[in-house]
Amino acid sequence: MSKRTLILVLLCAILALPTLAQGRKNVRINEVMVQQDSTGGNGWVEFYNSSYSSTAVEQMFITTLSREEIQSVFDKNKGNKKKPKQILVELCEAQPMDIYEIPRGDERHTKIAPRTHFVMEADGDPKSGTFHMPFVFTLGKDNYIALYDVNGDLVDDVTVPATLKPGETYAIKAEGRLPSILDDGQTEWTVKDGKAIETAITKGNYNVREVNENIEAFHVKDPHGFWIAILAMSVVFSALALLYICFKLFGKFASRNLQSEEKTQAAALEAAKAAAVPATGDLDGEKMAAICFALYQHLNAHDNESGVLTLAPRDNSTWANKAGLMREIPVIKK
Repeated sequence: MSKRTLILVLLCAILALPTLAQGRKNVRINEVMVQQDSTGGNGWVEFYNSSYSSTAVEQMFITTLSREEIQSVFDKNKGNKKKPKQILVELCEAQPMDIYEIPRGDERHTKIAPRTHFVMEADGDPKSGTFHMPFVFTLGKDNYIALYDVNGDLVDDVTVPATLKPGETYAIKAEGRLPSILDDGQTEWTVKDGKAIETAITKGNYNVREVNENIEAFHVKDPHGFWIAILAMSVVFSALALLYICFKLFGKFASRNLQSEEKTQAAALEAAKAAAVPATGDLDGEKMAAICFALYQHLNAHDNESGVLTLAPRDNSTWANKAGLMREIPVIKK
């Protein structure tokens, strides 16, 4: 493989990396409960995969430490060249009650389907399973919860107000903006008490909106669908053009590589022929063989014959033995 082909492959791989990591960036906190009722009961956090593809949430970090505390840990480890994941893992070992890493090995449950949810129990007992966090929420005070990616990026966070009562949840409004962009300032939160359909607590069931404001706005701007058709065709033909350019460049690189190999082989063959040419004044093997064969024929030629044939009869000849030419009569035994 030539250097240009290798560079092209690496460039395509680098450009594809952001698309691979995009799904984890779309995981959002959807609903939080601090305490289930006045007698107690652990809280929980519902997360939502707002992307249109499955997302593996394993090795993501959930913490009650503030942004400033996490950033200070990163700042302290700037000089030792540690990766963010290693820093977060060490923080999990140092403060196991404040930060939790979603473990690997439970791919059936940690691979979240598109536009769906998963719930983490804040019961302080991570030994009970993958979705049990080591910390609990405190009623009557602000409770901060944050989600970090494996590379140390903050994916989402929320502060549950201290005014939240037992049995209530702090959740995104069903008719509000979907939680798809961190710190966009457009996501509205509300308190749900479960006393009405509008304020129903939906643990494990994301609040699905009947109307998507983005689709409705696009319908107003493009009622006949002309722009969406043009956009769709533009995307398709742009992709085809990009594929054509990629294949064309790849073909040129491959052709140049083949031509260079052919030139190298031809040069090696010419060098071999030049090395096989005998010195000046000598003959090659074929010419020497032809001369030797001509001399052999000339020196070993027969004498001139008289042209007279001499026939000498032989008794044991089959032609002279007439009896041998007769069919043998079988002997019948009586």
